[in-house]
Amino acid sequence: MIIFEADRARKKIDGINILHDISLCISRGEKVAITGHNGSGKSSLLKLIGGFYENTSGQVKRIMSKTGYVPEHFPENIRFKMQEYLLLMGKMNGKSESELIKRIQIYAEIFAITDFLNTPLKNCSKGTKQKAGIIQALLIDPDILLLDEPLTGLDEATQVELLNELASYKTGLTIVFTAHETLLIDGLADRVITVANGRIIADEKKEIKEKYRCIKAIVPNQTIALEIPSIHIHYLEEHTVEITVLCDHSDEVLTKLLESGCSIVELIEKR
Repeated sequence: MIIFEADRARKKIDGINILHDISLCISRGEKVAITGHNGSGKSSLLKLIGGFYENTSGQVKRIMSKTGYVPEHFPENIRFKMQEYLLLMGKMNGKSESELIKRIQIYAEIFAITDFLNTPLKNCSKGTKQKAGIIQALLIDPDILLLDEPLTGLDEATQVELLNELASYKTGLTIVFTAHETLLIDGLADRVITVANGRIIADEKKEIKEKYRCIKAIVPNQTIALEIPSIHIHYLEEHTVEITVLCDHSDEVLTKLLESGCSIVELIEKR
């Protein structure tokens, strides 16, 4: 099902054309990366897709009732605690408080930020704020999720965590994002649109590459797991851990676990 279609659409601001002859279709469930140099028109195209920009000429058709949008920079100095902010944003979109509280708890678990729900947003890291931004967008049950440079300024560990959470969130959700990081493009996108000087110069389908692995292991003690170079460690039980590592490092990690007397239970490929 096509949810966005443009035919020779243009956008002009203050007499200057910022988008030229945009023709494309986006279908439900696609994961689309928009790439290009700074100033190429990536963010402008994202805003045209989401309806934040209306076309000056040409044809644009949107078949989506709700759009979730996460800007590149989370607003500074918000005085609310994270849960207060998420409740406010959800209520502004007609959701009940009881429903929101349940869903916020679920998303907080998915995005691993439960411990920060009662923390003032101004005291949270950029990565945590970015996750809060994504959650507020998901709370409205969007047909499409638009992300403007979602990995900018995040360390590698947080980038991989966020990538995994987005990739595994749910099927059927259309995600369109601007990016220049190969990690996000390779790990999430099934289609890559390249923009230059406000024009689409390439539009290609692609295979999503597996970027990291999840190792489930039984460890003699938790200290061993803490010494392993990993992206994320999750304790399932006292002696059972799930360790997320980059694919390039997985052989090294497996060797260290075995040398430390650990038992490997399961090895899972992840995007």
